[in-house]
Amino acid sequence: MALASRTHEFKDAWDFIELAFEKNWTDGLPVCPPTPERVQAMLDHAGRKPDEVVGLVPPQNGEATIEKLAIQCVMAGCKPSYFPVVLAALDAMLDERFNLYGVETTTHANEPLTVVSGPIVKELGFNYADAVFGQGRPNATIGRAIRLILWNLGGSYPNLNAKAPLSHPGRYTFCVAENIEENPWPPLHKDFGLTSESGVVVIGVEAPHGMLTLGDAQSTLYTWADTICRMGGNNIQYANGGQGLLVIGPKVAQKVAAAGWTKSDIRTFLFDNARRRLGDLKRGFYNFDPAVGNPGWPKWVDQQNDETRVPVVADPSDLHLAVAGGVAAHWFTAWCPGWGLMGGMAVARPVPLPKKSA
Repeated sequence: MALASRTHEFKDAWDFIELAFEKNWTDGLPVCPPTPERVQAMLDHAGRKPDEVVGLVPPQNGEATIEKLAIQCVMAGCKPSYFPVVLAALDAMLDERFNLYGVETTTHANEPLTVVSGPIVKELGFNYADAVFGQGRPNATIGRAIRLILWNLGGSYPNLNAKAPLSHPGRYTFCVAENIEENPWPPLHKDFGLTSESGVVVIGVEAPHGMLTLGDAQSTLYTWADTICRMGGNNIQYANGGQGLLVIGPKVAQKVAAAGWTKSDIRTFLFDNARRRLGDLKRGFYNFDPAVGNPGWPKWVDQQNDETRVPVVADPSDLHLAVAGGVAAHWFTAWCPGWGLMGGMAVARPVPLPKKSA
């Protein structure tokens, strides 16, 4: 089937890049020319028809055909073998539980994070060790392709639809991979009941907040609990339905696992201990009316008692755990706070292993 997109001719790649800036096809970073040959290679690898419609991309509800998505992937610098990961991540974002429209238009500083796990991490050459939030071609270009999709098809432009006054660098690229070699627990996508060997999980979160966890397993858990219930977080102020992601360094995860802690144990501990005294929260909560209270908190929270301890989420299952990063140090973890009850909920999708190298 022939490609439907309009074609242009350029003297060289730089001419295309300049036109991309002029036409607002990119958000400030240079992009690669999407030549018909490279777009076709994406389509061939995916084995999908170019006119197949995947969905409408908020906030402007641009129609996402396979061809248009392939173009964004080429512009981002993806290999054809990365395309199925991008498609899986986008499918997860278009799930109504994620509320992509809300995530992309809110004033809160959260963006869609894609976490890749399973054998596909090594198959595609993801960086899952040192500087996992920073470097690696699959990490950078897959995250970049998603952002270009949201930019060019979704119309997520600053001063128009994207309303976050600050946001964070995840608006350029935001994709990490789990450290499959050093993870003492099942991979993240398995927590969602997926039976596939590999998968992606997409969740709307703030940029990672780093923390030091120098002590033993018990002290590490208390450090996590104290850090994730900061007063300024959307989670603690809108706990009913909010979620978050704890990205645990491999050596920290192994230390905690060796002490007998499972993921379920950790979630329960954090739910019980990552709490703030209601009297303290009232001082920081905007226009708190004791007669009305905070409708976002669980109904069992006694909002007439200042000694009540308010949880950071409504249920232990709202706390997600991934293992990623290098093994040179034994004490680093990052907390990625969620948006709160309004959306950005974690959604998982399977990803097939590539059929061929590309």
